Amino acid sequence: MTRLLPPALSRVSPTLARGLSILADLVVPQSCAGCGCRGVSACPACVAQLHGPVILAAVGSLATPRRRGPLPCLAAARYGGQVRTLLVAYKERRRMDLARPLGTALARVIVHARPGPAVVLVPVPSSAAARRRRGFDHVRMLCAVAATVLRGRGYRVQVVPLLRPVRRLADQAGLGVRARAENLAGAFALRAPARAVPWPAAGSARPRVLIIDDVVTTGATVREAARALREGALRPHAAVVVAATPSRRSGAATLVRRAEMATRPGGGLPGLDGPSG
Repeated sequence: MTRLLPPALSRVSPTLARGLSILADLVVPQSCAGCGCRGVSACPACVAQLHGPVILAAVGSLATPRRRGPLPCLAAARYGGQVRTLLVAYKERRRMDLARPLGTALARVIVHARPGPAVVLVPVPSSAAARRRRGFDHVRMLCAVAATVLRGRGYRVQVVPLLRPVRRLADQAGLGVRARAENLAGAFALRAPARAVPWPAAGSARPRVLIIDDVVTTGATVREAARALREGALRPHAAVVVAATPSRRSGAATLVRRAEMATRPGGGLPGLDGPSG
């Protein structure tokens, strides 16, 4: 497997791009971002950590097995071990070659969210400073990979960056549930009116709107994104993330439950089988 090129080089011809990628592998051999083994960007063992049973990650301060919070949130894996290492390498070390395995895992979870045949993926926005520091929009890139996978399976998918940050935020690291909620309150707004989404003709079912992020911790970011969408007359169907941070204490806002029981044949995920919109 050859590595992905930086965005600045991705516009060259496919033949030249592949040649440059192979040359880069010869000069600096590629290694797994999860465990360090040579020859692959993410080895099968590390990728397997992204393909276990889908997690129903409850968000909101009222999260319990029967009352999961304001918006269902599904995750491919728990945030820890190799999953954490892969995400940090992708997000903070510019390992854009990891977009493919992470985005593919995201697509798998989107299917579990029962989006219907048409879906709009709304990436959680990063600040301009974060995009400059990283050199790319990491959530939007994951959405693009997931959309490609889903289209190959027959879904009609659009990636629409409807949200934008409207003010600077404090660093979330180390903040508790309440502090994160206060930090993010009113942080997002619609980038454009809801009409910016090319909805189908009258009489056709609207695509379901999914909020996409890389990690959910307390659910504050998901709640804020949902609030901003609802103020624009858009009702998000669910949130989907690559990883969910396990609860640090009993009863914490990020109660994590395995969703395989809820996704058995004949059984839908609670809170995900309502009307689209």
